[in-house]
Amino acid sequence: MSNNRRAAIGAVRDNWDRRAPAYDRFYQAYTQDKRDAWRATCEKILGEMFGRRDRPLEVLDVGTGTGFLSTLLAELGHNVTAVDASSTMLHYARAKARRRGIAVRTVACGAHDVATLDAKFDLVTSRYVLWTLPDPVAALRAWRGIINPGGGLLLADGLWHTWRHDFRRLVASLRPGADHRFPWLLLRDYAQIGHATPHWAGLTADRARALLAAGGFQCGTRHDRLLPGYARPVSADFFILGTRPAQLP
Repeated sequence: MSNNRRAAIGAVRDNWDRRAPAYDRFYQAYTQDKRDAWRATCEKILGEMFGRRDRPLEVLDVGTGTGFLSTLLAELGHNVTAVDASSTMLHYARAKARRRGIAVRTVACGAHDVATLDAKFDLVTSRYVLWTLPDPVAALRAWRGIINPGGGLLLADGLWHTWRHDFRRLVASLRPGADHRFPWLLLRDYAQIGHATPHWAGLTADRARALLAAGGFQCGTRHDRLLPGYARPVSADFFILGTRPAQLP
């Protein structure tokens, strides 16, 4: 790994370590109906991808953050390993699993380094992670290498920092009772990781599919029609893609 990429990965990790408490507060306040909508959507997507199965899926949730997706998948009965480069994020993910009374294995591991787990999985999941990675194609290739035959990848992402999107959020932050720190936090985050993150603005589904192709995956099926609008994130262009490794030549 080059020194430049190592430094970029470190900058992104440190940024999410700092943001972990606020990220956890956001999902502590996430309403149960939105969480239930996500869980139902995941169940439908996995039914489309894998059909009826007589055993749980072995799932790797990459960049689990505070454990939103990993706990949902564990609640559906699957065996989930949750990884994140941020030790602070993993602390909150473990606490969330304990609160919900479910078992999730957590491991400190960056998205680019999943081969070090020395394990194979039926499903790799990535929710709002790909846009943050200094080398997303390298990460996708690593994910491809640990997927069992017949397995797949579930990817959710969107556009997060277009100028129009951030301007609307800036205006909203100036309203009475809003978080007036937004402009400072945005500038801080950009200064810390904007240079390290080639997709700082976020990803469209088309751009994600181009990255998937470069990483050795099929273009995939878009599934976000299954998620009610009220449960979607604050994104200018949200999407969920289910895909499988492409056939090697």
